[in-house]
Amino acid sequence: MNAADLPLNGIRVLAVETGAAGPFGSRLLADLGAEVIKIEPPGVGDVSRSWDTVCAGLSSATVWLNRNKQSIVLDLKRATDREAFLRLASEADVVVENFRPGAVDDLGIGYKHVAAVQPSIVYGHISGYGRTGPYRDKKSYDMVIQGESALLSITGSPDAPAKVPISICDLSSGFYSALAVVAMLMRRQATGKGGEFDVSMLESVMSLFGTFPHIYWHRGQTPPRTGARHHMLTPYGPYEDARGKQFSIAVLSPLSYEIFCRDVLERPDMIDEPRFRTNELRVQNRGVFEGTLSEIFRSKDREFWLERLNKAAIPCGIVNELGEALAHEQLAEIGAIQQVETSAGPMRELVNPIRIDGQTLPLGRVPDHGEQTEEILARLGAASAKA
Repeated sequence: MNAADLPLNGIRVLAVETGAAGPFGSRLLADLGAEVIKIEPPGVGDVSRSWDTVCAGLSSATVWLNRNKQSIVLDLKRATDREAFLRLASEADVVVENFRPGAVDDLGIGYKHVAAVQPSIVYGHISGYGRTGPYRDKKSYDMVIQGESALLSITGSPDAPAKVPISICDLSSGFYSALAVVAMLMRRQATGKGGEFDVSMLESVMSLFGTFPHIYWHRGQTPPRTGARHHMLTPYGPYEDARGKQFSIAVLSPLSYEIFCRDVLERPDMIDEPRFRTNELRVQNRGVFEGTLSEIFRSKDREFWLERLNKAAIPCGIVNELGEALAHEQLAEIGAIQQVETSAGPMRELVNPIRIDGQTLPLGRVPDHGEQTEEILARLGAASAKA
């Protein structure tokens, strides 16, 4: 796909970012064609560059989060570098930052400073708890927010809580920030008005809780930790076969449950069993119901069950290990893993899942720390920061 065909082609974004939340949000914009200039401090740069050396000396987070971007080193505590930033901002469409609340204002690059040189700027803030309220100044990382949001307490097995293994609080706030940028650019196109938006990690992840708040508000119930099982639906989740191999199923409607019992299990008696007749009854009697299912499923290999489930049009699938999933034939067929260029050579990377006009979004080069500093500052006629 040509750069000119990408939906955000011509949009310039200054990303004052660190860690994962801000960089993930700006990477989404870069994938969609925006020119994203990543502002990094002298020395080690973005903190994520030092997290590991997995990718031939580069950190895995760097390769994952920084494709399609440019990197410029600015020491924003220096007056000359602040001036260079504001000159860049005067030509930009978007600034997104995820420093501690108030830090950009203290540095002299906050919304009011940028709006003075670019009145139509879209300026976004990502933080742990938001820019107001009693928690405004508390430091936050994904693990902390998983606890504060109650996500940690409702995830895991009945015996112990478990962390969601991906940085879900960072990722959710990154998604919302990218959505806010696109929405505000649309408003600006219609009205000429820029503006400022806020996204917090706490609100972002809790907005994904779906039905859980309603269950608490209306019934006073906190969802129990159910391991790999669904809090509200059963049968739904992974089960073991006769060899201990796992496969997942999802039964979401009364009709599907009837088909499941009759055609897959060959147990029509379970359809009208008083304890199992509705989904709510099955959840209330989860121990007995799922114990019965587990006993049935352990009588045959998963290939037997998957054939029956597929024939009955019940959603089902194998529970893969990571390596098996990365080698998934569906990913191979649709070209979901491609090569991204880095200074350490080409690296495999998962593409953005959005396909436009049937085409995959391009994987642009991952910049080294400050790789475009001289080029960009020369364009501005400014001096570079000391690395």
